[in-house]
Amino acid sequence: MPLMRIVSDMPVEKSVVLVGAGNAHLVFVRRFAMRPWPGVAVTLVNESSVIPYSAMVPGHIAGSFSREEITIDLVRLCRAGNVRFLPEPVTGIDAVARRVRFASRPALAYDALSLGLGSLPACPAELGEAALFLRPMQAFLKRLDELEQALRRSPRPFRLIVVGGGASGCELTLALHQRFGKFPGFGVTLLQGGPHLLPEFPAGVARRFSEVFQQRGVSFRVDARVSGGADGALLLDSGERLKYDAVLWATQAAPPQVLRDSGLSLNAAGFLRVADSLQSVSDPAVFGTGDCVAFERYPDLPRNGVHAVRQGAVLFDNVGAFLREQSLRPFRPQRRCLCLLNTADGHAILRYGKIVCKGRWARKIKDRIDQRWMRKFHELAAMPEPNSDAPAHLMRCGGCGSKISSDVLSAVLKRIDIPDDPRVLLGCRAGEDASVHRVRPALFGPQPDKLVEVQTVDYFKAFIDDPYLFGRIAGLNSVSDLYAMNARPFTALAIATLPQARGPVQEAQLFELLSGAVSAFRELGVVLTGGHTTEGNELALGFAVTGFGEEDRLFRKSHLQPGDRLVLTKPLGSGALLAAWMRGDCKAEWFEPLLATMLVANARAGAIFARHGVTACTDITGFGLAGHLLEMLDASGVSARLEAGCVPLYAGFHEVVARGITSTLHADNAKVSCRVDGAAAAWLFDPQTSGGLLGAVRADAVAAVIAELHAAGYPQAADIGAIDALHGQSPGLLLC
Repeated sequence: MPLMRIVSDMPVEKSVVLVGAGNAHLVFVRRFAMRPWPGVAVTLVNESSVIPYSAMVPGHIAGSFSREEITIDLVRLCRAGNVRFLPEPVTGIDAVARRVRFASRPALAYDALSLGLGSLPACPAELGEAALFLRPMQAFLKRLDELEQALRRSPRPFRLIVVGGGASGCELTLALHQRFGKFPGFGVTLLQGGPHLLPEFPAGVARRFSEVFQQRGVSFRVDARVSGGADGALLLDSGERLKYDAVLWATQAAPPQVLRDSGLSLNAAGFLRVADSLQSVSDPAVFGTGDCVAFERYPDLPRNGVHAVRQGAVLFDNVGAFLREQSLRPFRPQRRCLCLLNTADGHAILRYGKIVCKGRWARKIKDRIDQRWMRKFHELAAMPEPNSDAPAHLMRCGGCGSKISSDVLSAVLKRIDIPDDPRVLLGCRAGEDASVHRVRPALFGPQPDKLVEVQTVDYFKAFIDDPYLFGRIAGLNSVSDLYAMNARPFTALAIATLPQARGPVQEAQLFELLSGAVSAFRELGVVLTGGHTTEGNELALGFAVTGFGEEDRLFRKSHLQPGDRLVLTKPLGSGALLAAWMRGDCKAEWFEPLLATMLVANARAGAIFARHGVTACTDITGFGLAGHLLEMLDASGVSARLEAGCVPLYAGFHEVVARGITSTLHADNAKVSCRVDGAAAAWLFDPQTSGGLLGAVRADAVAAVIAELHAAGYPQAADIGAIDALHGQSPGLLLC
């Protein structure tokens, strides 16, 4: 059954934080999606936004599965499940204050916390870059891809040593041999410190693996305990030195550092001590699952995915019961688990109790079980389309996609009788990105330095579920209008709307929101000087920004000249991608670059334009490229040619538009398509949030401007067209 996102409008009263994306937490997210708890917000924190399923990693390495087949996209999963996702490394747990701490963002408050941090191999630090680590698995698989590319380019002898003869070590050794054994001079050796392979399994499993190793000519050694390494060689307890080019550590697990500094009760090895209820024995608000825990009642319980999956159902029930102050149920591990180990030759070794056997049929069973598990996280139902029975406000876009259409805005401004004032150089009728005021009234005489005050305001509802990042982007978006006029922002006043919630929840949310904005402002020399907060149905934020400029150096929409080249500093497509994210249909590989680009300020781009004599500029926001460019063309009395193949677009834009997903403002923006000569493309009308600047650059300066933009952090900045003399009776766009 596909996972369907269900949204509750009930005020948030409690917060649950899941740290780590292990199997138990994946089960929790899926169950929460199908049975949400009213008034409870859930956040999943994991360093990576995509995770490979560990049980299928050997199969992928051996060539049986593609990367996509074994990968779970946490951005899509969490959005579909109405769970907030933070792709951040955790630096600390403050159990007393009930906070999860990070290096570069505010701490996250919780009422209940679950730790599924996994474990780490204990590897000697002196091996340096030659050491390969299984976690994070995305990084491990990337290292293998790089190794294969290097061996294809420059074949050479390569010695790989796998340390650890448990289930992971044996499976990975055979998979690596299958993948790299085709390269001349490649050799892999497995080292096991004890007298037998797979000591956690019956002797029959070790015997089967030993036979496979011998049949395929893969080297392995027992009683070969590693004591250290240096100068490209491992040192064994026996005194022997083994040369290597790389070492993969697949040894017994070690606890993550964040546990050691948490103040929670740990066992002698450093793992979190938990009761049958999965609660920490020292703090009932903290739960633990998977490889990072040690059960009081089951001290010898193997750390494997089967037990973690079963823990997920108990965790979901018990966290809910804890929040409701009800009794919790115990986790009882299976007495016997079906275990299937991949031998990377089309076979698998099956173990169930005392039964041990090997065959292709066992591999088929393993693949069927693994693929059934992955379907639970791949088959995610998208949010309903706007014509469905879902409440309309749930379908409306946030960010600049939530603006009122330009037709409505211009109609209202024409009807309002706004008086003139000599102190206002450019007001709302001028159609510029910000208003401009003379610092002193004109009757006192002109100022020698031409200093003017520049003001603007932006306000929109949240378009992502992370208040901190939303605050950063909203802050950057609010000052962009000033950079689009070659002015310097100085102060900002906040206007914030918070959803109804319990006081501490609102406090935590407002703190994250304003912390994000202040962090963005601090980098730009802007000071938050005050503001206003209110309650509403949805999180929203805006700023009234004041800055200064010089009257004769302002960028103006009316200063376009025929022959100017149009340079765009950021890609287009954020509106459609954010709409896809709202529906749980935006991949992490699209979403993460989108956020990264939205977090780039336009300050440096504006300064580069100013240095090269640009006089006409705007920023591309809610009305899309067509809407904002047509404003400039109308003000200047010229036309423009756009070269479609040169316009930079965000990855994934074409894919989501092909599925019929666009911003809710897209249709209103597209009303200007009658002024476009040529096949109007969707990117022309896509509303942008924290979009780039569009500047008119002299033709002889374009190459230098683009080179400087690329070096300054705008790698997709591009020359997208030119300004022409008027085509016909009114300005228009020609799409080439």
